Amino acid sequence: MTFDPWLYVALAAGFVVGQVAPVRSPWVGRATLGTVAVLVGLLGASLDSVAWTSLVTAVPLAVAFALVILGLTAAFYLALALLRPAPTRPPSGPPPAERAPITLALLAALLAGFALGRVVAVPYGPAIPWVLYVLLALVGFGLHLELAGLREVWRPLSAAVGAALVAALLFAIVDRLALGASLATTFGFGFYSFAGPLVAARLGAVLGLLAFLTNFLREDLTMLLSPYLGPRLGGGGLAALGGATSMDTTLYFVTRYGDRDAGSLALANGLVLTVVATLVLPAILAVPL
Repeated sequence: MTFDPWLYVALAAGFVVGQVAPVRSPWVGRATLGTVAVLVGLLGASLDSVAWTSLVTAVPLAVAFALVILGLTAAFYLALALLRPAPTRPPSGPPPAERAPITLALLAALLAGFALGRVVAVPYGPAIPWVLYVLLALVGFGLHLELAGLREVWRPLSAAVGAALVAALLFAIVDRLALGASLATTFGFGFYSFAGPLVAARLGAVLGLLAFLTNFLREDLTMLLSPYLGPRLGGGGLAALGGATSMDTTLYFVTRYGDRDAGSLALANGLVLTVVATLVLPAILAVPL
């Protein structure tokens, strides 16, 4: 995930076309799912430059880190919902049924992309932005924006920030990871293309790889778990899990498995957390912790 203004041009173009000439066809949804699978495969291929030895040591810790972040984020969001219930909204209906489990399909795409990237040169660098443009145009085509929902954006923001802080403290205590490295990893909010290189430049390649993989896996696990967590957490909860990526790569999952009217909330949540990450990470790494 990276900041690219053309992503929002694609989203806006899809939204305008969807409003002017709406088409209710199952092929729109299938094209969207196919584009997501291609994107996940390219993300898997992007790990081609990581050494096997580094992956063996870093992946287990990164998986644990990502799962702890997601678990705490969900817990924080549910706690906020209990303490201050959101206004009652009409149900948006159950999650759509899939012919094949989307989780297995995306996992297969990720592993296939990773394997392919190990044997051939996959041009994932230039390809990922173009696939994202197509994905956001398709998402925008069926997007339902609801500005009133922006009043609830504090929920996913609070859950994401609170979970990032607690997860960093936990790993600093339990795994004896330096607090600065822990905070820089969790406050990436899924922005792996920013967090990984920045941490590597300041704290070394090993910790940079951990930051990259943790935020990379946060994005992928949000996609994989959305069909199961969406009915419980809703659009706001899935936006909190996606973090900064809720404005682009995981936006589709927020609106499909959480709440079809949560597009505005997800976009605002992702934008704010992207800004927070870009401002806070350099400050964290500038202070010896």
